[in-house]
Parts: sequence; structure tokens; C-alpha cells
Amino acid sequence: MNRNLEGAIGKVIDIFSVFLTLFALQIIVLGPKLGYNKSLAIFLVLALPMTFFIYAGGKSSFMMKINIIDIIFAVLSFASIGYLVINAEYILTRVEYISPLTTADYVLGIIAIIAVLEATRRAIGLPMAIIALLLFVYAYFGKMLPPPFGHAGFTIKWIIDTMYLTSRGIFGSPLWVVITLAFPFIFYGVILEQIGVLKSFLDFANRLFGKSPGAPAKTSVVAGTFMGMASGMPMSTTYLIGFPTIPEMIKVGYPARTAGAIAAVVGTAAQLMPPMLGVAAFIVAQYMGVPYIKVCQYTLLPALLFYAVFFLTIHLETKRLGIKAVEIPTISYKQIMLGGFYIFLITLAILLYFLLKFYPVGLAAFYGCVAALVLGAVRKDNRLDLKGFYVVLAKTGRTSVYIAIACAAAGIITGFLVETGLNLKFANMVIAFGQSSLFLSLMLSAIAILVMSMGMPSIPAYITSIAIFGPALIRLGVIPEVAHIFCFYYATLYSITPPVAFASYAGAQIAHEDPMKTGLVACRLGIMTYIIPFIFAYAPAYLMIPEYWNLSEVFRLIVFVIPGLIIFAVGISGYLTRPLQKFDRTLALAAGLMLLLPFSFMDYAGFALMVIVLFRQGFIASLMKRGQNVTANGN
Repeated sequence: MNRNLEGAIGKVIDIFSVFLTLFALQIIVLGPKLGYNKSLAIFLVLALPMTFFIYAGGKSSFMMKINIIDIIFAVLSFASIGYLVINAEYILTRVEYISPLTTADYVLGIIAIIAVLEATRRAIGLPMAIIALLLFVYAYFGKMLPPPFGHAGFTIKWIIDTMYLTSRGIFGSPLWVVITLAFPFIFYGVILEQIGVLKSFLDFANRLFGKSPGAPAKTSVVAGTFMGMASGMPMSTTYLIGFPTIPEMIKVGYPARTAGAIAAVVGTAAQLMPPMLGVAAFIVAQYMGVPYIKVCQYTLLPALLFYAVFFLTIHLETKRLGIKAVEIPTISYKQIMLGGFYIFLITLAILLYFLLKFYPVGLAAFYGCVAALVLGAVRKDNRLDLKGFYVVLAKTGRTSVYIAIACAAAGIITGFLVETGLNLKFANMVIAFGQSSLFLSLMLSAIAILVMSMGMPSIPAYITSIAIFGPALIRLGVIPEVAHIFCFYYATLYSITPPVAFASYAGAQIAHEDPMKTGLVACRLGIMTYIIPFIFAYAPAYLMIPEYWNLSEVFRLIVFVIPGLIIFAVGISGYLTRPLQKFDRTLALAAGLMLLLPFSFMDYAGFALMVIVLFRQGFIASLMKRGQNVTANGN
């Protein structure tokens, strides 16, 4: 639980946060001048102790206040990671598993591992800490298990050596990803928030939908997508967009849980929308080994398909609830631009320019941040002064602690998966199922990723899932692009999927609703995010890969997929020309699934079911009548 630190301790944490931000930024610009291992150790020696002050160890009054337990953990974590900074040359020159562990290595290694696990429990949640702890147990006791899960066994010394002193544990690639990819975008989002640009997103969306039925919900979709691309964090985005829009949605007639769910789905889905896709997609590009612009290419059509269904679902939901248009105060597009929207457009253009020039992603983002700072400093309203700049640096540091701890834990998890061979064992299981059914393998992988990622941010969830299931899916014939984007999609869905649904909890909190019920509504409204990965898994053409496009795919997209999206939205919302009865709603959902899932024998059956629903709802009759009226007026 996040503490709202104020007073002297808050100022001290802010100072450490500023140092953390400046240190990370100099790495982005200059590279790891101090060396890879030492740079990561310095970063974590600042971030890890801060965690025990920023995040409470429990909900009791004692734990909510800074106490002796926090101080002990902070001191021990500082000592254990500081030891690596001081002895960086020794760590670099020692021979893994051959050079004996000193007493200091052994003791401080155990302390560092315990500190990371406790920090993970506090900042990220119990599920991720339990996963890491279970893998510790598996590494030590796995020799007692029968095949196929048994292994030769690892000693405590081996575990400490790997997790503490090598780059395959705490200081693995996930932590490096935080600095080089996630950090500059956290910095960017904080800058936009500080100079008031995020409000212009809301003004822009209000200007678009201010006079239409359900305007607050539609505003939430557009403004939340912009905010989510900038922040990259579903829970934060849900709070940002939820506070101004959820009360307005409830006021015009949406049930409280529906209002909270809409904001949660928006906060989650924004990570899937080019051109920025939040923070995680830059990590996807690195792990795929392709330019970031390629990830934008792969995710564009799936994102458009989702938003088409989601927006239509909200519109039909609005109709079903009988919500009328209510005048919402709006300002002109000129005022919106002058209010700061131009800063977002300019900085986005700068980011894309440097990405297209193949600059490192972190450096391209840094240039966008510099442009935002300069434009914020010279504007008339909400001008960024030195005090504001200090706030930006401090808030960026505080925010990055969360993702840094997540990725330190992800380093432990992926390290154990690889070193014990458990990832390959999972992969072989998926392959064994896939020999009889690729669909079953995809389904099992999707469920496993959802379960495994509950409680993880999207970055470590993606890194872990691609390490386990990516190789298996590729060996089953799924092309690498599909495997990566499939894992990426499911790694983002933790935030709306109960029981660990952070974005849904945020929406429920603002709406004063039950979190579980809000999460279930979010799953219903955002269900297309669960289905779309299966669509492109069987049809890679929908990832905009040119060699897979042909007339057959174009025909299927126009004749089956797009109508399938529409009728599925009808089924989700339960409304077409009038509220649907259970039978018609079931038919609509079945028709949508048959049309969307790429089994050709089902396309025509789905099309027939869709026509039946349209006839039963009087939709075709109304279209024919409208056509006759147009013809009569023309004559």
C-alpha cells in the first residue's frame, strides 16, 4: 500500500528520487559509463531502500506509519546492494560457480534476495512474491520430484551466486530494460501531467462527444487512450481518466460498476494502441529484435478492431440503458491546442522522427522529454519553473521504484525458469498438447499467462511469458511475430481480470462499487482483447505482415471478421434496435465467435446465425424500409 509521505521524510525521499532520476537519465544519454553491473547496482541501491518507506508493509496502523521494520529493511537492502557497488571490480573478475563465496557474499546475498522479495510483496503484491518464492523452493527441492519436472538440484550457494552475483538474477535484463526503455516514458508521462497537458486530452474528447448520448463514456475512451499511451500504466491511467469521467458517467445514468469498468478497460487497452502503446511495447521491440515501428505495424489493426468493438459496445450499452444526450461544457479546438495539446503532438512527432531514424528507443524518448520540458518552460499558462522541474524529477523517481522492483523480481523469476529448465518443461507440455490441437495450446498458454501475470505489471509479465511460451508456440508453427504479440496482449490483461485486477479496483474505488463486480463487467466490456490474439494467431495477415496478405484474407476481413465484430458487440451489450432477449443475445454472441475465429467451416454458420438475429430484431426490415423511403424521395 502506497504511503502518502509528507514532511521531512517526504523531502528526503524526494531528494533520493531526484538522484535516481538524474542517474537513470545520464545512462540513457551517455550509456553505462560505469559498466553494466555497477550501473544496475547503483540504480537499485537507490530504488530498493526507498521501497520500504514508500510502500507500507501492511494495513495496520503500525505498518501504515514508518516504523523500525522499514528502517531495518532499508538499511540492510542498502548495505547488501551497496556491497556490490563498492566491490564491482571483484564481482566482474570472479569466475561464476568456481570462485568460492566469501562470508560477505553469502550473508549479503541472502539479505538482498529477502529484501527484493519483501519489496515485491509491498510494491507489486503478494502473488508475484509467491511465484518467486516457489521457484526458490523448486530450485532447491526439485531434485526430489519425479520426471518430467525433476532436475539435478541446486545448492544454496549456487542460488546466491546466480541470483545475487550474476546478470541472470536480480540484475538481469528486465532491470536494465527499466532504465533504458521504461524510465524515459515514465519521465515523459510525469512531464505531461505536471504541465497540464493531460487535461487537454479530456478537453479534446469532450469537444468531440459533448453533445452525443453517453458523452462521458465516449470521452473516457478517447482521452484515456491518449493518457494511457503517455503513462503506460493501467492503474494510473484509470485514476487519471476515472476521477473526471466516472462521476459524470454515473450522473447521466450508467450503473456505477459499468462506469468504473469502462475506465478500467480504457486504462488497460491504451497499452495496445499505436503509436506509443504505453511503455511495454518498447520492451517487446527489444525482445523481438525489430525496430519499434514494426511493433506499431503489428499492433495497429488488432488495436483498431478492438476499439471499433469497444466503442460500438459502449454506444449500444448507452442505447440499452436509455441514456440521453446531456450538454457538456466544451471549449474550442483552438483553446484545446493552446491549452497544451500541441505539446503532445510536437513531442510525439519528435519521438517518431528519431525512431524512424533508428535512434535507440530510450534516447528518442529522451529527446521528446527535452522538447516537452522546453515547451512547458516557455508557455504562458502552467509554465514549468524550477520548482516544477524538481517535482517532475522527484515524481519520476518515486514512480520508477514500482517498476524497478517488479523487474528485479522478474529477473529472479526468469533466471530460475531458465536455469532449472522449467521454461522448457512448460514449453514441451504446450507442444505436446499442440500436436493434437493448436487451438488448445493457444488456450492453455493464454490461461497460464493470465494466471502467471496476475499481480505483475505488463513488462515483467510479458518478459516471463515470452520466455516460457514463446519458444513453444514458435515450435508449433506460430510465427515469431504472432508469438510475441500474443504474449504481449495477454500480459496486459491482468489489470482487468479478477481476482487481481488493479485497473478494475481503481475504477471501483472511484465509483464506490464492489471491485469484483466491476472487474467482471470490465471483462465483459473488454472481452474482445481476450479474443483478438486468437484471430491473428491463425491469420498473421492481421498483424499487417505483407507476405501474408492475399485476396482471401481481404475477403474474410470484409465479409466475416468486420460483421463478426459488429454482431459480437451487439451480443455483449444486449441491444440492437431494441434490448435483446437471452435467446437472441446467445445467438449474437455465438454468431460473432463463429465469424471471428478462423475456422472456415464455421464462418458460414456464423453468418447464417447473424442474419437470423438481424431478422428477429427487425434490423433488415428497417433497412429495407429506409431504402424504400430514400428511393421514394429520390423520385
